[in-house]
Amino acid sequence: MLPMEQEMSGGKPVGQKISPRLRPPGESMMPSWLLPGAAALLAAALLAVVVFLAAPPEAGAVTADDPLVGTSDITPSQMEAELDTRNPNHIVPGIAQMYTDMGYRFGIRSDLAFAQMLLETNFLRYGGAGGAEPWQNNFAGIGVTGGSRGNVFATPELGVIGHYAHLAWYAFPDHQNAYCSSAFDPRHFGNVHANTAHTLRELGGRWAVPGTTYGNDIARLANEIRRFPPSGMMLGSFNEMPSAGDGMQAGAYYFPWYDSLPQDGMGGNWILVMNKGTGDATVEIYIGNEKMHDPGNPGNDFFTIPEGGEAMPVFPGKLGGPVRVVSVSGQPLLASQRVIYRDSFNEVLGVPAGALADSYEFTWYDSMPQHGMTGNWILISNQGNQPADVGVWVGGAQVAAYTAAAGNAIPPGGTITPVFPMVLGGPVEVRSTNHQPLITSQRVLYQQSFSEVMGQPAAGLSTEYYFTWYDLIRAHGMNGDWVLVANQGSLPAAVNIFVGGRLVASYSNATGNAIPPGGIVTPQFDGLMDGPVYVHSLNGQPLLASQRVLFRNSFEEVQGRPASSIEDQWFPWYDSKRFDYMAGDWLLISNLGSSDARVRIEIGNLRLHDAANPGNDYFTVPARGRITPSFTNLMGGPVHVVSLDGQPLLASQRVLYKDGLIR
Repeated sequence: MLPMEQEMSGGKPVGQKISPRLRPPGESMMPSWLLPGAAALLAAALLAVVVFLAAPPEAGAVTADDPLVGTSDITPSQMEAELDTRNPNHIVPGIAQMYTDMGYRFGIRSDLAFAQMLLETNFLRYGGAGGAEPWQNNFAGIGVTGGSRGNVFATPELGVIGHYAHLAWYAFPDHQNAYCSSAFDPRHFGNVHANTAHTLRELGGRWAVPGTTYGNDIARLANEIRRFPPSGMMLGSFNEMPSAGDGMQAGAYYFPWYDSLPQDGMGGNWILVMNKGTGDATVEIYIGNEKMHDPGNPGNDFFTIPEGGEAMPVFPGKLGGPVRVVSVSGQPLLASQRVIYRDSFNEVLGVPAGALADSYEFTWYDSMPQHGMTGNWILISNQGNQPADVGVWVGGAQVAAYTAAAGNAIPPGGTITPVFPMVLGGPVEVRSTNHQPLITSQRVLYQQSFSEVMGQPAAGLSTEYYFTWYDLIRAHGMNGDWVLVANQGSLPAAVNIFVGGRLVASYSNATGNAIPPGGIVTPQFDGLMDGPVYVHSLNGQPLLASQRVLFRNSFEEVQGRPASSIEDQWFPWYDSKRFDYMAGDWLLISNLGSSDARVRIEIGNLRLHDAANPGNDYFTVPARGRITPSFTNLMGGPVHVVSLDGQPLLASQRVLYKDGLIR
């Protein structure tokens, strides 16, 4: 994903209730399964990989001196196999997955915590004189002292949380998350952690008294777990969102769709709205024609957002579109939509009202199930005042028409969500033939992940595009990274592609590979990681460009940026908290200027310092260079990136969600 020296550091906005459950808040051609007319389906299957662990991990034996803090390479299936072998009739189904998930969120090794549970409960048989009983869901002997049967937890999951929270009290110097409290761990004393046990051995005499062999006993059980072969699916979702410049601030924003239905796989859908003006902003949010009420003030069908503040409402059980966010008091806003779908995360910026267009383009369409695609919708919403006649074309062939003559024109305020089964190709054009303003996006389900990309207005096509980063290092979980370039001009396009200032692909008449009008190329560059990416039409033909990435079992697409900017750059939110399943949140900032740039980064009211130069409250980005900072265990917003020296910047935010978690 990023240079390995970058620290990988979680996606729920503050202000949302934290549930005791698990809710937060790419010169090879593209493989055949993403291109028409190819037949290497075996290669496709290999690239559309879901990582199944089929061989024991290479790891040394666990000892009592192993640290509690860290990540585990043991799968839930291995833990469950150990438990089932010893106690096939236990009555806590799914407990191994609970330990895996919570270990990930706390940053504590799940194999060690699970082995401790096996020891403390005698493999969930319990039965010790004066000890805890099964109904207590007490998996770690918490409070079992002096004949007391210890603490009671209402559900098995809360029992697992209590176990980890108590381990955190011993292993960390301060609170790690909202579960670090006496509400979840009754023996979580005070606001300062004990911070006295960092290894299994050090639990002896503290967790267990006298506990002379306590650490060795846990290590022995942890090694027994390792004798079972691993199996399961390694998760990992990747999302990238370009920054918004000051010029994108508007009094109204649109999104094509909203879905918060759990039965659709939705685990969260937040509309983030930032007040960029002076004074309080009164904001209305509509889904379809329904004006939404403020969940914090149910009597209000509006939201009051203080100057520089944000609102991030969720509307449970809602399905429909379009979504309209309006500042009725006139303050400029910035808005995005953050979605949790199953084990994936996606964020898109809203479309400012002044940027609506009657024609949009996407680089590619793929609805082939054999490619892992389980859904591909083109969402089209009519924001005009009369019915919209709309045509949809894929690779120059018309695949749909919605007209008044046919009786299926899109009514004002209406939204359609067509799918075109077994269609593969590009580019995609959506055009209102009677010039009504539209909003369009493409929503894709790939395996168990969700991605949305907004349409590129046809009037905004450019001869130059930028992307902040390129990574096709297989060891990073990258299974594909394609730069898609479509020629939307009338002549063959001569195009160069640069990565990190190095020419990596060239298309020209002289070499016989110029991109024909309406044609598309899809190169990828195996083993390459660098940035930024620059796509340039040398003979002035307008292009359309995007980057499509396969990361583990997820898919992401981001549209190219037509130009760099010296404007201040903004992102609505930042979250690197492991507790929120966030495995990394990087700000990618490239300096496209001719001199070094001093760049200031602020998250909320916090001004960030350069870790390499702690005395500097700014970051130095060399001319034509880039930085990729990440800030550990930090959540807040908005994010403000400003060039203090007037150098043009390119910025995006890359997020890893649930990376390395095993199901």
